[in-house]
Amino acid sequence: MDNLYKIIGKRIVGTGVKLILTPIEMKNEPDTNKILRNLGGFMENMKADAIKSRNPDSLTITEAEYNKGTYELGSVITISINAGE
Repeated sequence: MDNLYKIIGKRIVGTGVKLILTPIEMKNEPDTNKILRNLGGFMENMKADAIKSRNPDSLTITEAEYNKGTYELGSVITISINAGE
């Protein structure tokens, strides 16, 4: 499974670099009728998004790996998650 992330921050941690990430989600236009019918659920989703923004996803890579790629702010990266084989 591949996930797209945008780099929104960088921090040096020990001998590696911690990339602060935000997921890129393909969203359609919000359905206002659906929001009005389920206002409580919409508000809960907004609260969850606010909490998630305070604790963003991150990934720590080695300094050597960081120097190989172009990990600039705003860059989009793909992270593959695979089950152990």
